[in-house]
Amino acid sequence: MARLFEELRPGQVWEVNFEPQTHKVEPARRNRLALVLQTNILNGAGRATTIVIPGTTQTYRDAQGDAFPLRVAVGRLGKARQETDFLIDQIRTIANQRFLRDKPLAEFSRAQMKRVEEALRILTGE
Repeated sequence: MARLFEELRPGQVWEVNFEPQTHKVEPARRNRLALVLQTNILNGAGRATTIVIPGTTQTYRDAQGDAFPLRVAVGRLGKARQETDFLIDQIRTIANQRFLRDKPLAEFSRAQMKRVEEALRILTGE
Protein backbone atom coordinates (compact mmCIF):
# COMPACT_ATOMS: atom_id res chain seq x y z
CA MET A 1 0.00 0.00 0.00
CA ALA A 2 2.94 2.38 0.51
CA ARG A 3 3.46 2.51 -3.25
CA LEU A 4 -0.11 3.77 -3.72
CA PHE A 5 0.58 6.78 -1.48
CA GLU A 6 3.51 7.76 -3.68
CA GLU A 7 1.46 7.61 -6.86
CA LEU A 8 -1.74 9.40 -5.85
CA ARG A 9 -2.01 12.89 -7.32
CA PRO A 10 -4.91 15.31 -7.73
CA GLY A 11 -6.54 14.89 -11.13
CA GLN A 12 -5.90 11.16 -11.44
CA VAL A 13 -8.84 8.90 -12.25
CA TRP A 14 -8.75 5.53 -10.52
CA GLU A 15 -11.04 2.52 -10.51
CA VAL A 16 -12.40 2.03 -6.99
CA ASN A 17 -14.81 -0.16 -5.05
CA PHE A 18 -17.57 1.88 -3.36
CA GLU A 19 -19.27 -1.24 -1.92
CA PRO A 20 -20.56 -1.50 0.68
CA GLN A 21 -22.28 1.85 0.62
CA THR A 22 -23.33 3.43 3.92
CA HIS A 23 -26.63 4.85 2.67
CA LYS A 24 -28.72 3.95 -0.38
CA VAL A 25 -28.42 7.48 -1.81
CA GLU A 26 -24.62 7.29 -1.99
CA PRO A 27 -22.84 6.17 -5.13
CA ALA A 28 -22.04 2.48 -4.90
CA ARG A 29 -20.71 -0.34 -7.05
CA ARG A 30 -17.41 -2.02 -7.59
CA ASN A 31 -15.31 -0.80 -10.54
CA ARG A 32 -16.59 2.79 -10.40
CA LEU A 33 -14.26 5.60 -11.48
CA ALA A 34 -13.20 8.22 -8.96
CA LEU A 35 -11.24 11.44 -9.37
CA VAL A 36 -8.54 12.10 -6.76
CA LEU A 37 -9.24 15.52 -5.27
CA GLN A 38 -6.90 15.34 -2.27
CA THR A 39 -3.79 17.54 -2.38
CA ASN A 40 -0.25 16.23 -2.63
CA ILE A 41 0.36 17.38 0.96
CA LEU A 42 -2.17 14.82 2.22
CA ASN A 43 -1.20 12.23 -0.40
CA GLY A 44 2.39 12.31 0.85
CA ALA A 45 1.40 12.18 4.53
CA GLY A 46 0.80 8.42 4.48
CA ARG A 47 -2.87 8.67 5.42
CA ALA A 48 -5.09 5.61 5.12
CA THR A 49 -7.81 7.58 3.29
CA THR A 50 -8.12 9.72 0.17
CA ILE A 51 -10.63 12.41 -0.83
CA VAL A 52 -12.28 11.59 -4.18
CA ILE A 53 -15.15 12.60 -6.45
CA PRO A 54 -17.14 9.56 -7.65
CA GLY A 55 -17.91 9.10 -11.32
CA THR A 56 -21.01 7.71 -12.95
CA THR A 57 -21.66 6.22 -16.37
CA GLN A 58 -25.30 7.33 -16.10
CA THR A 59 -24.47 10.51 -17.96
CA TYR A 60 -26.77 13.51 -18.21
CA ARG A 61 -26.73 16.17 -20.91
CA ASP A 62 -28.71 19.40 -20.71
CA ALA A 63 -28.72 22.35 -23.12
CA GLN A 64 -25.28 23.42 -21.84
CA GLY A 65 -23.81 19.93 -22.30
CA ASP A 66 -23.97 18.61 -18.73
CA ALA A 67 -25.48 19.32 -15.33
CA PHE A 68 -22.74 21.74 -14.28
CA PRO A 69 -22.00 22.53 -11.46
CA LEU A 70 -23.46 19.32 -9.97
CA ARG A 71 -21.67 17.21 -12.57
CA VAL A 72 -18.65 17.62 -14.77
CA ALA A 73 -18.88 15.63 -17.99
CA VAL A 74 -15.57 14.33 -19.33
CA GLY A 75 -16.57 11.80 -21.96
CA ARG A 76 -14.53 8.62 -22.20
CA LEU A 77 -11.23 8.90 -20.34
CA GLY A 78 -8.10 6.87 -20.99
CA LYS A 79 -8.83 3.17 -20.57
CA ALA A 80 -12.38 3.74 -19.30
CA ARG A 81 -15.02 1.73 -21.16
CA GLN A 82 -17.80 4.35 -21.08
CA GLU A 83 -18.40 8.08 -20.91
CA THR A 84 -18.32 9.39 -17.36
CA ASP A 85 -19.74 12.31 -15.41
CA PHE A 86 -18.11 13.21 -12.09
CA LEU A 87 -20.57 13.93 -9.27
CA ILE A 88 -19.19 17.12 -7.75
CA ASP A 89 -21.79 17.18 -4.97
CA GLN A 90 -20.86 13.62 -3.86
CA ILE A 91 -17.30 14.15 -2.56
CA ARG A 92 -16.19 11.27 -0.34
CA THR A 93 -13.24 10.20 1.72
CA ILE A 94 -12.50 6.55 1.03
CA ALA A 95 -10.10 4.00 2.50
CA ASN A 96 -7.09 3.46 0.28
CA GLN A 97 -7.92 -0.26 0.16
CA ARG A 98 -10.84 0.68 -2.11
CA PHE A 99 -8.45 1.49 -5.00
CA LEU A 100 -8.60 -1.52 -7.33
CA ARG A 101 -5.52 -1.16 -9.50
CA ASP A 102 -1.88 -0.29 -9.01
CA LYS A 103 -2.07 2.76 -11.29
CA PRO A 104 -4.65 5.30 -12.48
CA LEU A 105 -6.77 4.73 -15.60
CA ALA A 106 -6.47 8.34 -16.73
CA GLU A 107 -5.57 11.84 -15.66
CA PHE A 108 -7.59 15.04 -16.01
CA SER A 109 -6.19 17.79 -18.18
CA ARG A 110 -5.56 21.18 -16.57
CA ALA A 111 -8.73 22.50 -18.28
CA GLN A 112 -10.81 19.64 -16.84
CA MET A 113 -9.42 20.27 -13.33
CA LYS A 114 -10.21 23.98 -13.66
CA ARG A 115 -13.82 23.05 -14.46
CA VAL A 116 -13.97 20.83 -11.33
CA GLU A 117 -12.46 23.64 -9.23
CA GLU A 118 -15.01 26.10 -10.65
CA ALA A 119 -17.89 23.75 -9.82
CA LEU A 120 -16.55 23.31 -6.27
CA ARG A 121 -16.37 27.09 -5.79
CA ILE A 122 -19.97 27.48 -6.96
CA LEU A 123 -21.24 24.65 -4.75
CA THR A 124 -19.37 25.83 -1.66
CA GLY A 125 -20.38 29.47 -2.12
CA GLU A 126 -16.88 30.86 -2.58
